[in-house]
Amino acid sequence: MNIVLVSICARCSKKARKPTRLNDYHASRYGETPPFPFNIAPVSCRDWRQNLLAQQTMDALSEILKSMTILHASVGTLTLSEPWGMAIRGFEPHTAYGVASGSACWVRLPNREAICLGIGDMMLVRGEHQLLSSPDTLIEDFGAAWAANGFPSFDPSHEPAGPLHFTWGGGGPRTRLLGLAFGLSGGPNNPLMTALPSCIVLRSGEGFPWIRPAIEFLTGPDSDSPGYAATARLLAELTFVSIVRSHLLSESHSARGWLRGLTHPGIAKALQAMHQAPGEDWTVASLAARANMSRTSFAKVFSDHVQLTPIDYLTQWRMHLAAQRILESRVNLTQLAFELGYNSDAAFRDAFKRRFGVPPSRFGSHEQDAAPD
Repeated sequence: MNIVLVSICARCSKKARKPTRLNDYHASRYGETPPFPFNIAPVSCRDWRQNLLAQQTMDALSEILKSMTILHASVGTLTLSEPWGMAIRGFEPHTAYGVASGSACWVRLPNREAICLGIGDMMLVRGEHQLLSSPDTLIEDFGAAWAANGFPSFDPSHEPAGPLHFTWGGGGPRTRLLGLAFGLSGGPNNPLMTALPSCIVLRSGEGFPWIRPAIEFLTGPDSDSPGYAATARLLAELTFVSIVRSHLLSESHSARGWLRGLTHPGIAKALQAMHQAPGEDWTVASLAARANMSRTSFAKVFSDHVQLTPIDYLTQWRMHLAAQRILESRVNLTQLAFELGYNSDAAFRDAFKRRFGVPPSRFGSHEQDAAPD
């Protein structure tokens, strides 16, 4: 077995081939003066490569997740008495369900077998699906049941002041669910949404022991207490990020888009570079150099993993950032074009219109017109 010697920080257990890198890490993170205590330990080359890939993957994923603005996180408790079955149609945002108490429930997506969720399980789902007390129960329209409870339609630009409490069913044994709805910047064109599968399941105890207590807190009796809304929002966002992270780490073989790109060490470096500096004058050659790959090999592997050419992906990422900035505040479009690497307003406006169908000057009003009533 091939062995390498690595330095392991005595304080935080971070590993590096050279102690100076640990000093640089701590100096930048903690503002302290090196040197710092470290130990030397043998590690197999295979384990070291896997550790580096995992670190690069999570660094790149962190950059992407930090740029994803959750415009809206709606929190609700669903109290459902058997028998019950609801069809959710025409609902664009990602929705997460967590079983807090009572009987197990089932979620069924088109052309797929129903998936059972037990207490403490979480599911992130997008698009049409059915929520059921049993796989063979009768189905009713969720929209009608929602309206019957007097609740408004989901609006990514407005967040409820507190949690919503939804009650439905036939009067039998009850199941209490946590329901979360997420509106991300960019809507259906958001790079994160397009890369995720239609359904991700996180089972109770799978790497995130705090998920079950979070479900219990968010569906508990403290929803009217001071500070609940702020805490709930943070927990909702943390839940979303944790489910995505769990999917990447456990299902890398089935990931798609840039998520699959993160599973390749060179492509992960290139993605991280584009996300950290989208305004850089990137070329296929400069990105290949960042990935430590030849230009030809990099272009092929990138396209195979991400399903886009490197420059097409860079353009898509820049347009996502542009749309996010325009929605968040009044922005000087000329300055924004320059910050995102465009040498002229015309090139930026043309790229934006190709992506979203409207020029950047009309994008904010277009999004509001398209919002649900």
